[in-house]
Amino acid sequence: MDDIWLAPIGEPLDLTVTAGLPPVPLPEQCHVEQLIWHGDPLTGPLRAHVAARGTNTVTLRIAAAGRIVADVRIRRGPARTARPHALLRTGLAPGAAYTRLFPVTKGATTDHVAGAEPVLSTPSMIAFMEDTAADILRADFAPATASLGTWIGVRHSGPAGIGQTVTVTAVLAEVRGRRYLFDVVATVDGREIGDGQVAQTLISMAP
Repeated sequence: MDDIWLAPIGEPLDLTVTAGLPPVPLPEQCHVEQLIWHGDPLTGPLRAHVAARGTNTVTLRIAAAGRIVADVRIRRGPARTARPHALLRTGLAPGAAYTRLFPVTKGATTDHVAGAEPVLSTPSMIAFMEDTAADILRADFAPATASLGTWIGVRHSGPAGIGQTVTVTAVLAEVRGRRYLFDVVATVDGREIGDGQVAQTLISMAP
């Protein structure tokens, strides 16, 4: 698989796997930095090609029958690991969770579909998810610390109307230095309307 650093973008790789998480063989001194799952079930043979390439990263796109299933970003060098820093007062470990309730107001909806009732917009749902994840960090901020949303990978799968309440739960899944990855899910009356992952990165506001 060393040829992923040389393969033309878009050209199919000699990599065919069957249903199950694609077992992507890694070149030496490389690791999977990010897996973006697009929600489709894995059935039948899968194909892979290089979708993007940076100085030290390659993104492989996994597809089944012409539909994108996942993007796998591979990075040269050792994986980043959690390490102490002074931006939080205490160390947070995977499993830390928080739940918030958000009322659906007119300002959080989209009404671009003629004749249809306004429903919660995808940007508003993502904002609810990011804010809930950030709340897990805010309680432990050291002085002059803040966090920024630095990655989003979510699916909006159901509607929510004006006057309904969206329940969002965020669970810390992984810590890599200053980057915190959260599993997030949004429900209305027990019905799931969105799920996925968001990342927050700690920053120092000190002069």
